[in-house]
Amino acid sequence: MAEALAESKGVTAASAGVAAQRSDGAAPFAAQALQAARGLSLDAHTPRPVDAVDLSAFDRIVAMTPSVAQKLRAAHDNLDDRLVTWTIPDPYGGSMADYRLCLEQIDTALTRLLSE
Repeated sequence: MAEALAESKGVTAASAGVAAQRSDGAAPFAAQALQAARGLSLDAHTPRPVDAVDLSAFDRIVAMTPSVAQKLRAAHDNLDDRLVTWTIPDPYGGSMADYRLCLEQIDTALTRLLSE
């Protein structure tokens, strides 16, 4: 959801997770929430681990939670001041309402980040 929201705002983004497993696509509730709320599609999204992304190519790296930020710092020496930590719980395995709330929290945090 974060990647699609960022790109809809004109920002180049890549979504990856510290525990992501390649699968058949985005979580169904994530796709449904994003489509319903913003008219955006996750049809082409494939979950990928953060190690599959060249972090040096990005001005900012967003960790959705402090524990994710801690894992990123432990695994990557070159994050410097680029690492931004949010406090947005992962809705994976949750209800549609959990995904909708997460989407709104990401959108708010992203808008704040882009205005800095």
